[in-house]
Amino acid sequence: MKRLLILTVAIGSFTISACQEKMKKYDWIPTECAPKDYPVQIYSGHFYYGDKGSIYVPDGRAVNYGWGEEGSINIAGDKFKESPHTLELTWISFTEKKNYFARFNLDTKKIDSLFAAGYPTDVGDGKGTYHEVKVGMAPGGYVVLWLTAERSKQVEVGQFRAKVTGELDWKKVYPDMGGTFDEYSNAIVSDLSDTIKQQMKDHTIPMGYWESLRKRYLWKPVIESTAEVKRIDFDYANKERDFIFGEALNNITVKPTAVIEELSVYWLDDKKRELRTEIKFNEQEAFKLFSEIKDDGEGQLVVHLNKDKPDATVEIKYKGKQFVFEELKVKSFYR
Repeated sequence: MKRLLILTVAIGSFTISACQEKMKKYDWIPTECAPKDYPVQIYSGHFYYGDKGSIYVPDGRAVNYGWGEEGSINIAGDKFKESPHTLELTWISFTEKKNYFARFNLDTKKIDSLFAAGYPTDVGDGKGTYHEVKVGMAPGGYVVLWLTAERSKQVEVGQFRAKVTGELDWKKVYPDMGGTFDEYSNAIVSDLSDTIKQQMKDHTIPMGYWESLRKRYLWKPVIESTAEVKRIDFDYANKERDFIFGEALNNITVKPTAVIEELSVYWLDDKKRELRTEIKFNEQEAFKLFSEIKDDGEGQLVVHLNKDKPDATVEIKYKGKQFVFEELKVKSFYR
């Protein structure tokens, strides 16, 4: 009887513990984005969490804020929610004149671990938290999911492919819409550039482009300078964003990372004034030079920072070879 009681208590404790883990909640909201030149509009979108919870992805407007950029926000539903486990999404791609639908199972374990752990930051109490789940939609039914936070932090947590679906009853969603949705769609397209209109006409929209941005290489940044570096911000081609500061600057490791898009170095001059040196990379050149880093090796992105000008040059070092960036845009300014 005693053994049975102990076993019952143990099972009960395990059940309570499992429920507590299952019910852990975070303060997050959905947002959306799409490439600037390839607008979309959401017909219906929902994240599902917990047993019965759901929250809708902002809709009601054409979306073309830029790939990975900040979208619209609607504050609705519970403030604290479990990590989402499912995304259901229906939308129109205006440049393709196609409707897409999908129901995706998300990597809830990964999302939950990121929400729970947060990340080190150099403001406040030293711990940052993710507060948005961002869904990006691109031509070809391509969908990417990011977790977004403040202080230049964004991490990819999923990528998916939706399928073309049939006609959508837009009048049901927008009963007070004046005119037809086709007229509205044509008005959206009429504002696009001649280049995009020609792509539409020739069926040459670069469907694989957004997936190609996710290509990763084994590399790490190295700052070579006599200046005292305080922080480095990174913007990557796959729209992840990160930063390094403090002691972590002395322990940067090689890891699989997307191609660099923009890099900012925060450093002190001889009078201890803080400057920011901003380096913007040419996309084609960056992808070309990073392709020199093969799957069997590790590379370095070396930034030579001249605190006396101030100026910067950048190169990739890989197996004793140097590949110099020629098409950089560099500017420095006091913060």
